Amino acid sequence: MKKELVIVFTIVFLLSCQKSEFEFSCDPVLNEFIIEHREELSGITIHELASYDLQLQKAIFNSWDYQKKRCAWIDKLHYVLIHLPFTESENAHIQTLITHINEEYFLKENIEKNLEIRSRFAAEWINYSINDLGWSDQFIAFMVYRLYTDQSQLNSELSMLRSIGTTIKTDSEGDCDCNVSVDFCDDFICKSGGCTISTGCGWLWSMPCDGNCY
Repeated sequence: MKKELVIVFTIVFLLSCQKSEFEFSCDPVLNEFIIEHREELSGITIHELASYDLQLQKAIFNSWDYQKKRCAWIDKLHYVLIHLPFTESENAHIQTLITHINEEYFLKENIEKNLEIRSRFAAEWINYSINDLGWSDQFIAFMVYRLYTDQSQLNSELSMLRSIGTTIKTDSEGDCDCNVSVDFCDDFICKSGGCTISTGCGWLWSMPCDGNCY
């Protein structure tokens, strides 16, 4: 399965993001692939998801139901808690986030209804991370803007982004890989892109993907 996904994504990467109403990905080829393999993809683990390219991760995540999305984030946070040497304050801070992600957190109607409450919590959680715990923007991105289970995976993504940044910014509209209001692009800036997907970016991937890292 993984080999098949890699082959398909290699093809997808060569295509530019087009304006569309696609549900899972702004790229029609990748969107169609998710539709065809949705049932199979619904059973993969967080570790399997994290091993794929970011755009494929987000498309798969967008195809999951609200319960699977919640489980993915809870599993990731629990895994990180076990495998990284956090202080007592850091541990408590992450536990607060886990508690915040309630059973119906990713229901579409709840996301829209509780947007102000979620935004306030996110701002306070991130501010505490920076001001009280001394976390870097990159580590915060690893915690709440990516579903990676190891920091090296984010490092690899950023390294690739820097190396191909000039090319993709000049010749294509990109992959709709960030949220223009709240996201992490490292040395780049998230600017409005060529399409919008309803979820998969920003805070816990619960916000629309409506821009590209330029």
